[in-house]
Amino acid sequence: MINEYERIKFIFPRYEKFIIMDFNTKIALEDVKFTFVNVLKVDLFARKLVFLITKGLIQTELDSQKSLQGQTVINKLKQEKSQIEIVVKFLEDGA
Repeated sequence: MINEYERIKFIFPRYEKFIIMDFNTKIALEDVKFTFVNVLKVDLFARKLVFLITKGLIQTELDSQKSLQGQTVINKLKQEKSQIEIVVKFLEDGA
C-alpha cells in the first residue's frame, strides 16, 4: 500500500521562506497554489508555479499537472528515504 501522505518541505527562495506539510500525494501540485497564498500571505495572481527537485547539482522540474505519485523522480527519492524538498519558483503569466 502506498502511503497517501508524505512530509514535504516546500522552499520559496523568492520570499526566503519554507513550509513543511504533510502533503496528500494524490493531489496535483498546482492545486496547492491556494494553500501557499493563504499561508504565505502573498498574491500569486497571474503567476505560474514551477516545482523543482534538487539532487546534488542536478535540478529536475516536476510536472505541476501530476500528483507526486505520478512523478518518477519522487519515487527514486522515496527509495533513498530522504526528506523530499521541493523548490517553488514563480513565473509571471503575461497577457
